[in-house]
Amino acid sequence: MTLQELLKLHDETHDKCRKVMEIKNNDYTGGKEATDIFANFKSSQILGVHPVTGILMRIIDKLQRIKTFANDGVLSVPDESVEDACEDIVNYAILAKAMLLESRGGLRKQKVKREVEEIVKKG
Repeated sequence: MTLQELLKLHDETHDKCRKVMEIKNNDYTGGKEATDIFANFKSSQILGVHPVTGILMRIIDKLQRIKTFANDGVLSVPDESVEDACEDIVNYAILAKAMLLESRGGLRKQKVKREVEEIVKKG
């Protein structure tokens, strides 16, 4: 494979992953009227599992499928290819990154709110 072929694969994978994420997000978060794009991942908190940890567990499942394919050359579930598993990992990584960024933003907002409250108390 050449660098140009690799970059073409990257572009094609990006486009496919984005389309899949958009479609699946609608299905997994409550439909077109849903407002929380992470709703299905946050449901892991019912079991005491942090949502990002839940995503990492899903990545491990996909890694196991890829490992099985690497070892056996075939997967038992015919309608999900090894390429699909790779693309799922890409999307899960993006979702984990987005959740982490959102939580850090939320933490910053809380910190600023506390600082403002302290200033008001002293004021």
